[in-house]
Amino acid sequence: MDQAVHAPDYLRDLKADWLVELRAEGIEPIRTRAVAHPFIAEVAAGTLPVYKLRRFFADLCWTVITTPGVVASLAARTPHYEHPIKTKLLENAYTEWNHAWALSQTVNALGGPGDRIFNGPETAWEALPYAWHLRNWQLLYAYNQPWLEGIAAFAVGIEALVPSIIHPLWKGCEQHYGLRDEALDWLVWHGGEVEMQHGNDGLFILEQKVPADDRALQAQLRSVVLKTMLVLGEHWLDYYYRADEPAHTTAA
Repeated sequence: MDQAVHAPDYLRDLKADWLVELRAEGIEPIRTRAVAHPFIAEVAAGTLPVYKLRRFFADLCWTVITTPGVVASLAARTPHYEHPIKTKLLENAYTEWNHAWALSQTVNALGGPGDRIFNGPETAWEALPYAWHLRNWQLLYAYNQPWLEGIAAFAVGIEALVPSIIHPLWKGCEQHYGLRDEALDWLVWHGGEVEMQHGNDGLFILEQKVPADDRALQAQLRSVVLKTMLVLGEHWLDYYYRADEPAHTTAA
């Protein structure tokens, strides 16, 4: 029996050569390096200090509070009559509405002020500079850059990497840091197949919308994808792995 016929849509092969190359020579190597990062390895082993993990999730909670509106804004910029693409983006934005709350429960379970971060105001939490960088990166590609660059950043650069990073964090937090039930929800949602499908949906949008002979556009979108994956991969993990502060700084 031909298994490809029964495979999920997101496992279909790409046909555009530039995207096949991007996935093989760009996405997969960056993903492999990120998963091998010491931050991920130490969480998986239970050796990363809890205050470092708390800071990582607390700043991420603060960052994603604005994500539903940002993704909805990108959806609003979808070209006329591209109804299936706009619908997918709006569905993604809608599913994000309670993600900041779910992350606040992760922060609470690690001994941090998740409720204070979620309830606000924004100034209630002193996020580190990299969290501001992540917010500004989202705003840049949702509002200012061309729409296809936004798709490359959000629907490929972010979505193609996040599940690979989050899955080992989920398992490590469950095994070594005592997280259960609601405290694990955000990790479960982002470490599974739904997020993997989002990343592949993004690749298929680019395959559909980018002309096969437009090398300049392909090169620009490739650059956006790879830069975004570094911002949400090695650079992000490096920053929080190296950040040091007294443990009480992030305590509830």
